[in-house]
Amino acid sequence: MTRPSLGQRLSGAWPVVGTLESHIRAEQLRIVFRQAPPAQVLSIFAAGAVCWTLWGTGDHRALTIWLAVITGVTLVRMALAAVFARRLPPPAAMVTWERIFVASLAAVTLAWGLGGWLIMPRHSPVHDAVVYFFLMGVAGGAVASYSAHAVAASIAICALILPATIGFAFQGVTELRIMAVGGAIYLVAALRSIRAFGFFLRRTLQLSYELQNAYTRAREQARTDELTGLANRRAFVEIGTTACDQARRYHRSLVLLMLDIDHFKRINDTRGHAAGDAALCAAAGILRRAARRADTPGRLGGEEFALLLPETRAAEAAVVAERVRREIAALLVPHGNTPIRFTCSIGLAELTPDTKDLDALLRAADEALYEAKARGRDQVVTRTEAA
Repeated sequence: MTRPSLGQRLSGAWPVVGTLESHIRAEQLRIVFRQAPPAQVLSIFAAGAVCWTLWGTGDHRALTIWLAVITGVTLVRMALAAVFARRLPPPAAMVTWERIFVASLAAVTLAWGLGGWLIMPRHSPVHDAVVYFFLMGVAGGAVASYSAHAVAASIAICALILPATIGFAFQGVTELRIMAVGGAIYLVAALRSIRAFGFFLRRTLQLSYELQNAYTRAREQARTDELTGLANRRAFVEIGTTACDQARRYHRSLVLLMLDIDHFKRINDTRGHAAGDAALCAAAGILRRAARRADTPGRLGGEEFALLLPETRAAEAAVVAERVRREIAALLVPHGNTPIRFTCSIGLAELTPDTKDLDALLRAADEALYEAKARGRDQVVTRTEAA
């Protein structure tokens, strides 16, 4: 993955939602918003300390205005951080919040950097040095608090250090020029630190994202039938157990269909296992299309499938089952020179007050399925009393 340049980060374009870059940008933004409040509180106290230090030698009106600006902008930023934490913005809104964060941080740090330079007494190098060291201290806090977002942190450091550093460099006082050199060295070191921290943070977030995706894929694979893509027996039983418990607790309807391909062994023996796999996939596709969003289709093993239908009565489920049976009977599955045709038998069982658990519902549907086979196959049999 190519790391975006500073220009790309400032262009305002947010990466495609769901990509690694989008994940990293969102996590960086969450981190800096989460770390902002302590730094914001310290910023107000630090500004107050600067005003107290300069009160005896500085311009009272300038100091008051500067402190008011710092306090006002900081309070706005604290309110924004609180709103962000409360709303937990969706990915689509992240680019707006990123712009707000960078703009507000740039505003407060520029107020510190440019304002700090303007309120310096000039006639007292000692007091100028005190303000400069406060600026460097605030810059250090910005590095610690905002390095997760390299662009914002870099803008903050430059806004804090550059005005006074450039101003000192053009002064005729040797001590101030020496401080300017020290400030320039500090600025370069801080930017390098931000870059290094940003690199390792990106790598950490990338590894975390990849690990989470790998875990999700592994978990999904462990719960998915490899051939058909339906829920495997383990996943189906987990989902079915929960659905059965909820239906019993809240007195809701629930139906289970069990489907078995008729004479499946004959397909394997006469046409080969590849033909059998094609038949299984075709049957699974029809079952998947018949399922609603709340339904759960699954492959229980071999040629046996199941469909769990919550909030459904037996009569409604019988219509679905009959449609599935007809569509499977009408299938012409391409394979070799001769398409494969087959039928299925379906057993249907509805949850009743006497149904103890999912196992009982499975047994009832299985009994209905075997009855369908005993009657000649290619039909639907309903059992309304669970064992």
